[in-house]
Amino acid sequence: MSANKSSEETTTTTTTTTTTNSSTSAAASEADAETSDVTAVDSAAVEAEERAELQQFIGELQEKIDSKRQLRLQNANFELPGDAYFARLDSSLKKNTAFVKKLKLFTATQLETLLRELSALNLSKYISEICAALAEAKLKMTDVPAVVTLASKLHCTYADFDTQFLEAWQKALNIKATEKISNPSKLRVDLRLFAELVSSGVIQMKPGLAQLGMVLVQLIAQDKDDHSNFSIILSFCRHCGEEYAGLVPQKMQQLATKYNIEVPKSDFLSADKQLNLRTMLKGYFKALCKHVLTEQAALMNMTKIIRRTMECKGEISQEKREKCELMQASFDKLLASAQSLSELLGEPLPELTKESECCNPGTVIDNMLDSATFGTLDPWGDEEARAFYTDLPDLRQFLPNFSAPKVDLETLEEPSELTEEAIDANIDAEMDMDDPPSTASDTALEKEQEEQATPGTPNADQAASSSATCTVPCDKKMGSALMELGRQQQQQQQQQQQQQQQQDQQQLSQTQQLAQSQNQQLRKQFDVFLQNLFNCVNKELIDSAAIEFLLNYNTKHQRKKLTRTIFSVQRTRLDILPYLSRFVAIVHMVNTDVAADLLELLRKEFKWHIRKKNQLNIESKLKIVRFIGELVKFGLFKKSDALGCLKMLLRDFIHHHIEMACAFVEVSGVYLYNCRDSRLLMNVFLDQMLRMKTATAMDSRHAAQIESVYYLVKPPESAKRELTPRPPMHEYIRHLIFEELCKQNVERCIKMLRRINWHDPEISSYAIKCLSKAYLLRFPLIRCLADLVSGLSSYQPRAVTIVIDNVFEDIRAGLEIHSPKMSQRRIAMAKYLGEMYNYKLVESTHILNTLYSIISLGVTLDQSVVSPLDPPESLFRLKLACMLLDTCGPYFTSQVTRKKLDYFLVFFQHYYWFKKSHPVFSKSENTSDLFPILVDHTYRDCLSGVRPKLKLYKNLEQAKEAIDHLQEQLYPQLKANNAQDASLATISEISELDEGVTDDSGSSNDQRERQAAGGSEADQMNDWTEYEAEPAAPPPPPEKSKEDLEFEQMYEKMTSDSYQERLKEPPLKATNKDIPVPMMARLQKKSYDQILSNNAPQISKGAAAAVATTTTTTATDVANSLPAATASCSEAPATESGKGSGSGAVPFVLMLRGNKGGKQQFKSFVAPSDSQLAINLKLQEQKTREEKEKVKRLTLNITERIEEEDYQESLLPLQQRNFTQSYYQKPNKHKFKHQKGAPDADLIFH
Repeated sequence: MSANKSSEETTTTTTTTTTTNSSTSAAASEADAETSDVTAVDSAAVEAEERAELQQFIGELQEKIDSKRQLRLQNANFELPGDAYFARLDSSLKKNTAFVKKLKLFTATQLETLLRELSALNLSKYISEICAALAEAKLKMTDVPAVVTLASKLHCTYADFDTQFLEAWQKALNIKATEKISNPSKLRVDLRLFAELVSSGVIQMKPGLAQLGMVLVQLIAQDKDDHSNFSIILSFCRHCGEEYAGLVPQKMQQLATKYNIEVPKSDFLSADKQLNLRTMLKGYFKALCKHVLTEQAALMNMTKIIRRTMECKGEISQEKREKCELMQASFDKLLASAQSLSELLGEPLPELTKESECCNPGTVIDNMLDSATFGTLDPWGDEEARAFYTDLPDLRQFLPNFSAPKVDLETLEEPSELTEEAIDANIDAEMDMDDPPSTASDTALEKEQEEQATPGTPNADQAASSSATCTVPCDKKMGSALMELGRQQQQQQQQQQQQQQQQDQQQLSQTQQLAQSQNQQLRKQFDVFLQNLFNCVNKELIDSAAIEFLLNYNTKHQRKKLTRTIFSVQRTRLDILPYLSRFVAIVHMVNTDVAADLLELLRKEFKWHIRKKNQLNIESKLKIVRFIGELVKFGLFKKSDALGCLKMLLRDFIHHHIEMACAFVEVSGVYLYNCRDSRLLMNVFLDQMLRMKTATAMDSRHAAQIESVYYLVKPPESAKRELTPRPPMHEYIRHLIFEELCKQNVERCIKMLRRINWHDPEISSYAIKCLSKAYLLRFPLIRCLADLVSGLSSYQPRAVTIVIDNVFEDIRAGLEIHSPKMSQRRIAMAKYLGEMYNYKLVESTHILNTLYSIISLGVTLDQSVVSPLDPPESLFRLKLACMLLDTCGPYFTSQVTRKKLDYFLVFFQHYYWFKKSHPVFSKSENTSDLFPILVDHTYRDCLSGVRPKLKLYKNLEQAKEAIDHLQEQLYPQLKANNAQDASLATISEISELDEGVTDDSGSSNDQRERQAAGGSEADQMNDWTEYEAEPAAPPPPPEKSKEDLEFEQMYEKMTSDSYQERLKEPPLKATNKDIPVPMMARLQKKSYDQILSNNAPQISKGAAAAVATTTTTTATDVANSLPAATASCSEAPATESGKGSGSGAVPFVLMLRGNKGGKQQFKSFVAPSDSQLAINLKLQEQKTREEKEKVKRLTLNITERIEEEDYQESLLPLQQRNFTQSYYQKPNKHKFKHQKGAPDADLIFH
């Protein structure tokens, strides 16, 4: 049953697969069918369009041929009217002359009118005038068919019209070979009209063809050089080429051949005559092609000259610019016409050079500027800088009542191209013109406005009241009563007016006081705002400050005060200049007077410094040019003006001008160099700066500044290496190992790496490669990588084995290639190997072999021979061995491994002392004074960590004795055959004690296995002994050649000259290392325990002198600075200061710095007399005492000699005495005389 089910399932699966495959193939066939259908539809549409175009051309050509044939028949077969016909027509002079005048101004729209007049007028006496008028008329191409129709009518009416018309055309088409054509446009129309008249039968065929051929020959003969008549010939070929030369456009001819359609041909001329004209036109076309190539070569030469000029000067003169544009336009026109003639004649154009692509339609200079940009230019460098200089807040949203248009900084740019000529003219104009005085005061205008706003005088009311007085006559009583009443009313009105005036004055004074108080308060607030403006040191603060100013303080007076404040920024606050420039740019979008006034002040200040030419106020000068540079980047200061400032500095490129130019280029050089319109000029100025630096003997500081700003703007081009993209799996492996791996997720990384396809050779090899590169990780993560490899060892043992082999090979390669560049890598790999041992991936045998390789591979113990793998001055192998020991040395816990490590430490100490005692790190009297103290500390810390109780050797002799003792103990055979010294070369990289299978756990089974393998170990020992007992014979000394002898002579001469020069140098003054001990520390009281024990240290003068050693050097330095002979003497007597305190101790005082306030503290301690500290103190005291005695002896000898010379001179007579300057007299120096005028910096500082 199960078999049947499985067979049924298989059948079903096969059927499903077949159905799927068939459906897939069907879908593919449907897609191919759809594609083929679309292609067929497109080809059918193209074919339809081509057929329609061909049919249209053939139809137009056939219609033209038929109309010409019918017109020729009409003009050939006609009957002239008789005299009776002309007798009925009008022969008046006025109408006939008017008709002739109309013919001189003939247009196609007048044809019907002229035909009606022609049928009504008798023009028999005016035929010659009519022919001359038609031949001299200025016609257009559209007027030609109408003229042919009119001429046909005249030809059929008047008998002598054709002969006189031919004569008129002969006069009009009379072309001289030596004269150029004065009006080519008229001749182009006349030639077509004459050809149309001949083909229409108006002019007889034979004389007409002769005249037409003569004209064409003259045109072609005149056009051999400049081809100025090319447009005339091309027009003739377009309109009359089919009739006279059988010319059909090449495209139509190809389509007719493609679709097998016959193109109609004119029967006007035979094929032989057409061939003659066609041959002449093809010859002209060949000459035209040569002319096109010549013009192209001239244009290319011109473009090369312009490109070279732009690269050298950065600009092009206006004359060259116009000439280049003219040549470009003429070449474009010539090329287009040549292509049209090539299409008509069916002849191919010659291949133009590839550089002609830049000479195609378009301006050559624009193309050059586009090509000079070197791709997309970025003036800012990063988005943050772009946002700072371009993204300014739109303050119209904060000023709702503001209706002025927004000022866009980008619209304020200068013309598209900057030229050095314009900049020079601008500089000369500015330098010749004096700075005008400031006219920014508007107090007079404000006063006038206030006077206009004052109210009128109160006398107006009085005048109005007086004018309204009663004038009506009345009697005296009524008059007096009315007068009295009026007087009373007038007094009341005056009193009311006085009271009103007093109230108005009180209100006015109150409002004035209130306004004054408000103004004072506002002025104080604005002063505080200006003070806080210089604290805006980021983008947000300066934007908020600009908004606050425009909302609260935007008045004309305060804008002027703001401008003066910004201009007078402190010269040392260069950090605030970009933010102040941004502030001005934001305000400029609303009010332009702040930026305009600031730019004017900066420009005047800059020109004043240039004209002054003093060497003072360098900080102010740098502030000005840096401010200008920042404003340039905001678009406020024009680029042309900025480059003009740089040009002024380059004119007198000395002293402060160099620093000003460098500061300007540092601020705005990158921006100007990466802008399209200023790039070329900036490049020229930068090259000029570099040339002047090379050609001028300037200060090294200035030369360094110029190079710095030059390479800041134009960094040297480096070959960009194209990075090949890694596969996604490789990126994932790198992500796990180099990014995700840490102490917390080692297990997760193990799980992830287990899931990759280890059977794929490419993936597995890349994973092994990444696991082998521990130097690409951070140093603390190397242990995590070893943990990761340890976790994978149970699942991928082969891969882990390859990783371990790669680590050993990397360490070995580092030993064989001595390169300081690999130091960090070698340290990391040593750390990685040690961590592998800690995770039980390698055995102790491999670690010890590596350690022995570190101190033996390529090492020579002969100090006269320099090893390239381990130079004497290189101490890196000590660091490498210390790193490996620090990592895994504490884990050598079993008895066997500890013993092996103890043996290695003996050889390691010997290697250390061999390095330390080398002449490179020692002097004749005191060894180890040049040995790096950090290496010494690393060595001692390493040994104290591995073996805390290990007794360290004190010199090289003790290390050699220990090696000899170890060899006698392990290999007694060497004692009998002592032909070779104990050295590092006698130690094999494979330890003799590692023959048995070892385990670092130190178990009893391990020991038994080692005992069982004892016989093989002995055999190995014997083999090693016999091998080492036969030293190789020393090679014979090579014979010295002639070059070697000359080299030795030159070397001896060089060393002697160097020695003589060093004798002339003044001796170096020795530094004082002694520090006196305070009296409080010397007179320190004893404690009760010290009095009872009588062994307390007594601080004496000798011990106080030891403070210098304890403060300047450490105990380790003292131990390192001892000679070998002195250091080995452990029974040296105590110093004098230690006699009272016992024979075995020497007291010292240690100077310490306190925790609070740095107050010095003193602590006493006791050192044994055989310690390195005490022995070194004794040696120093002895050396100091001997040196003082030597100096004293020399001083006494000099004094005695001087006294003897003075005595001998006193015995001589006065005439023989030498009155020269005494040795002790000071030489007379000339008094420095101050110069008048400006100080000379070179005389003062050099």
